[in-house]
Amino acid sequence: MYGFNGRILHVTLPDRIREDRVPDDVAKRLLGGRGLSAYILYDGLKADVNPFGPENKIIFATGPFAYYGVPGGTRYIAAAKSPLTGILGFSSAAGDFGPEIRSAGYDAIVVDGASNEPVYLWVHDGEAEIKEAGKFWGSNTGETTEGIRKDHGDKKIKVASIGIGGENLVKYACIISDFHRAAGREGMGAVMGSKKLKAVAVRGTKKVDIASPEKLKKYSGEIVKILGGSTATKDFRKFGTASSVLPLDEDGILPTMNFSRGTFENAEEISGETMTKAILVSNLACTGCPVGCIRSVKTEEVDPKYGGPEYETIGAFGSLLLNKDLRAIAKANELCNKHSIDTISTGVCIAFAMECYEKGLLGKKDVQGLNLSWGNSKVIIQLVEKIARREGLGNLLAEGVRAAAEKIGKGSEDFAMHVKGSELPMHEARGKKGLGLSYATSNRGACHLQSAHDPDFEKPSNKLAKEFGVVEPISRFETKAKPRIIIRSQDYQALMDSLVICKFVGFWNDVTSEHVGSVLSAITGWDVSVEDLFQIGERVYNLERIFNVREGIRREHDLLPKRLSAPLPEGASVGMRIAKEELEEMKDEYYRIRGWDIQTGVPSEKKLTELTLQFAIASTTEALK
Repeated sequence: MYGFNGRILHVTLPDRIREDRVPDDVAKRLLGGRGLSAYILYDGLKADVNPFGPENKIIFATGPFAYYGVPGGTRYIAAAKSPLTGILGFSSAAGDFGPEIRSAGYDAIVVDGASNEPVYLWVHDGEAEIKEAGKFWGSNTGETTEGIRKDHGDKKIKVASIGIGGENLVKYACIISDFHRAAGREGMGAVMGSKKLKAVAVRGTKKVDIASPEKLKKYSGEIVKILGGSTATKDFRKFGTASSVLPLDEDGILPTMNFSRGTFENAEEISGETMTKAILVSNLACTGCPVGCIRSVKTEEVDPKYGGPEYETIGAFGSLLLNKDLRAIAKANELCNKHSIDTISTGVCIAFAMECYEKGLLGKKDVQGLNLSWGNSKVIIQLVEKIARREGLGNLLAEGVRAAAEKIGKGSEDFAMHVKGSELPMHEARGKKGLGLSYATSNRGACHLQSAHDPDFEKPSNKLAKEFGVVEPISRFETKAKPRIIIRSQDYQALMDSLVICKFVGFWNDVTSEHVGSVLSAITGWDVSVEDLFQIGERVYNLERIFNVREGIRREHDLLPKRLSAPLPEGASVGMRIAKEELEEMKDEYYRIRGWDIQTGVPSEKKLTELTLQFAIASTTEALK
């Protein structure tokens, strides 16, 4: 079948290697990446599996767009049952690792079991070996990458590895490839650590057969042209994703002081503009991408090969902590990339600890004498290290903010900023109320990448926004029309993650689903309509929901942190909040449109049949007993 290798490498540690086929019908209905991962996890795991147990699977999945030449097509999905949330976990990373899996002859790599001793997986042109990794255990991600390349005498080997954060089972440990490309969220690196899997190293020279190379070249060229003329592309190329800092602050929705405020008086000092002037070495781009949003920074203490802070990292270690020290933010970013811990969750956990300290819920003894005052850049760096090493207070924070609040108690749960155990990203939902609904209903907990954001709905000239149902401008504070738009947008993002393609290709420009469909047709030879594409995304989203239903997720878990029901105190979004009643009304409409049971939030048998997910009906039936 064009566009797919049709092969999955399946490794059961400590010593079994085999190959599985990707069934044609699965490829057509779920594509790859996120869809394929959801299928493998649903089919291969029983309910209540321990995320750190040998039965859990860690998946590295590509899709038909993971091909050099497709703009934004250099991503892969890492997926497993999350140790942070206890439900479906997945994360996406850019760089060269995903396409290299395809060049090595596979569409996905699946690892289960566990090893008693550290190992790494070596995959090369259709062959695989399990190699001893004891000498790399305790090394950071960059050292591991360089060591594996040196051992094999090949600098072109692509390596996805964990540092001490993953080894120490920090529940939001991530996976790092290319020194600074992070599959960042939900603890995928901790699952690797639980299996003593230090790294996956891949080298491939094979080509994936595609249906029409000439059409692919044409349609990809059209996308490159659109992206090249986009204002958003120009901003990202010039200032990186940190170009968002000042506009968000101006709109009163820059998460500040653990989401207690939406403006930061020192926002300019941590902005993309200041980073460009002060510490930028170069801006980088994924292979074949015209956007070039990646930063590489250097200070006296920061090595530029570990990249530079993206917007999320700047928000998490900057405004959220009242920290105006850009160099400290860059250092925290470098340490997270070296140690393989998620910058968003790390920052939110530190903000929670600072607020507990301010309120007297954590005393000097609890924090081992550290001064957890807001904005203390030195203690921020210390806490990043302590979390990765699980030392002192870091051991508690390494469990995630939900678990930390449960242990501390005393009302701290009210400002533990998470959804279903996953820490909130750096987007203030009170000023983007559709995003609040998306946070609550996301299949992996709080996530800013599961839907478009409300400001996009205020600009209906955006062609993709029109495909989500936006005809007239809709205020970011409006709730009535948001459920249908958010559903459409969530389905589209599930499609993008299954292809797999970078979200920057299709959010802030005129790259539409028709363009995406044309590229998919050129690669596979399939005749796909716009509605076919959206239905693929809907199918993936529903399958993920059923996985979570099997783990006990119901309507009552689709909630937002209590703090978001309080009004923002200042700025352009002053007074905005998401009241519980407001959220519940949006959820009623959301479940109705999705075809889910309004009382439970469980997909109906009718909906699953419509989406050809009959194999998942048994889970629905069991859940509704």
